[in-house]
Amino acid sequence: MSAILSRSSQANSEGSKRLDRLLGFLHSDPQNETLRADVFEQAFDVGNEEVAEQQIAAGLELGRDPNAWRFREAHLRMAQRRFEEAEDLLTRLKQQMEPQPAISHNLAFIAALRGDYQACFEELQPWTSKDPAVEVDPSIQTLWLKSLHHLSKLELALQWAEQRRALGKLTPAAIGVASLIAIDADQTVKAKELADQALAAGDGSLEALLARAAVALAERDTRRAHQYLQQAMQRAPDNGRCWSTLGLAQMLDMDITTARQSLRKAVTLMPGHIGTWHSLGWACLVDKDIDAAQQAFEAAMQLDRNFGESHGALAIIAAIRGQRASAIEQIRRATGLDKNSLSAGYAQAILNGEAADTRSLQNAMHGLLSNRLAPMGEPILDLLPPMPNIKK
Repeated sequence: MSAILSRSSQANSEGSKRLDRLLGFLHSDPQNETLRADVFEQAFDVGNEEVAEQQIAAGLELGRDPNAWRFREAHLRMAQRRFEEAEDLLTRLKQQMEPQPAISHNLAFIAALRGDYQACFEELQPWTSKDPAVEVDPSIQTLWLKSLHHLSKLELALQWAEQRRALGKLTPAAIGVASLIAIDADQTVKAKELADQALAAGDGSLEALLARAAVALAERDTRRAHQYLQQAMQRAPDNGRCWSTLGLAQMLDMDITTARQSLRKAVTLMPGHIGTWHSLGWACLVDKDIDAAQQAFEAAMQLDRNFGESHGALAIIAAIRGQRASAIEQIRRATGLDKNSLSAGYAQAILNGEAADTRSLQNAMHGLLSNRLAPMGEPILDLLPPMPNIKK
């Protein structure tokens, strides 16, 4: 079963009428298990939990194919966000049945929702043949690529995707996921190619839109970036990566006050993303709010003390405050981790009296954005497909 996304009120009305018709047929033929399964699917589709539950109970009572009804029950529990119950049902089915990709997909989906992408990877791996000529279930393609992304297996993910794309065996949705992975692998040209293909195929997935927005930023086309981001945020108004990318676009437009608001929203939604904390810190710096900038850079430091740009950014703060010894120590740490640290270089320029005004801060900010427009730090992937809503 595929996840059923929210429908328009008209579609739901038509679906409810169809459900009523099916229920009428079932009333005349209650032993028809195929018809009962159709009733369940339609009830699930329109979000009628009561009717869906009734079909599960009746199907299990008939006893002709209990495994199929247990699978339907697990899918309903997932839609109800009762993930522990769903996982228990699916685990028992996996033990009792021959391997089934749908069971593995749903178990992997639950693992991903828990943030256990290693378990997700291991569950899906048997269904993702190394031979690109072997068909891979479309739903598994996207979730597999997302698990690789979260595990920072970017090269493997892109290689796997490209081999299948060359043979026409990669779905547009999976191509969209691959485009976002290419952004985080600093392969902007490849990201543009993949995102454009996904969008041309009619897949306006969040990943493809975000990848295309990031490419537009790399090309300094903020107008187009905003267009893609507007579409992305219509799909996912509370997605942290949308807000983070929007903040970068606003920084490039030098709309610093608005950028700070967007980036603050982004770190609220995804407090574990280093790159967004850095973007917020730089926006605060350019806005001459040194205290807020320091707080942002210190938050990034708490996430990973081995990221050179965090030490370099704190060196800038110390240099601006006239704390020379502290700035020198942070520069030493930054360059020890990354000899080409741009923020450490800027901090040293401040100590040398070569950079301290607003214009130089803006130039430094643009330099850092040019160096890496893709978000820094751990990959962001709060982009799992939504589960269907079941009306109470």
